[in-house]
Amino acid sequence: MRAAVLHLAFAGLDALEATSGAFEDNAASFAVSRRHGYELDGIDRHVVRGRPVTNRRLRLTRDAWQARARVPVSVSGLPPCLSMFGLPMVRSAPEMM
Repeated sequence: MRAAVLHLAFAGLDALEATSGAFEDNAASFAVSRRHGYELDGIDRHVVRGRPVTNRRLRLTRDAWQARARVPVSVSGLPPCLSMFGLPMVRSAPEMM
């Protein structure tokens, strides 16, 4: 699922970066993000159910995504939806078709 969302963001919508986060005790989520190339981008501290928790912020650049994209993903039917994202209807990215 993460590979599909990143492909949509970068190949389909021309995103420059993607951000994510994982609480310190969620090692599985953090590991998935790291496998996709996300890098640490700081921390946030919160109180959840009366307990302090730390969230690790993560950031993935387009270049880092392109270097690690391993799962074959294709997007179909996106051009008519581009205006919903505030983008022009005409796209030239053949890898998203």
